[in-house]
Amino acid sequence: MKIANIKSIASIMMLIFLAAVAVAADDPLDPSGDAAMQDIKKTMGDDIFRPGEQDQLGNATPVITGKNLPGSIGATQSSQPKTRLLSPTSTWSMKLMDSQDRYVSLQMCQSNNVVFGKGTIAVGINTQNIMATGTISGNALNMDILSDDLTLFRLSLKMNGKSLSGDYNSYSASYVPWKGIAMGKIN
Repeated sequence: MKIANIKSIASIMMLIFLAAVAVAADDPLDPSGDAAMQDIKKTMGDDIFRPGEQDQLGNATPVITGKNLPGSIGATQSSQPKTRLLSPTSTWSMKLMDSQDRYVSLQMCQSNNVVFGKGTIAVGINTQNIMATGTISGNALNMDILSDDLTLFRLSLKMNGKSLSGDYNSYSASYVPWKGIAMGKIN
């Protein structure tokens, strides 16, 4: 019975070895990279390997569903960046009011409809660093401010020129959530 078990184990080991050899032959991560290149060519076509194909603006033509198409989306987009609503960096100051008054000063940047930046929040004599990010849609600004002590202020504001006003909800790792009013301006 022991000899039969040893033969069974040897047979299983041989099958594992043969399977490993067969898999290694088709391994797309092999050091030579040949199998990976063949897989990419099968998936994307040969167009990706033809250098020098560019659109009218001199950009590489994007690969769409495996083939480069002359009227692709990339060829119709402008190479010029979209205009900003605000200067590249501006100072925002806000007052967050609930049971305490918090004063926020932010250096904010804008790219398309996204705003982001960093600054400080002060309550009395205590000041913390903060990070902010948000989106603008029309005159509505939804913004999150996160402080060093992991307090999140989720603001829902209206923009009227360079004035900001609205309300916010706060969430903290240490306190029960609370609500407040926010007012501020963009300098």
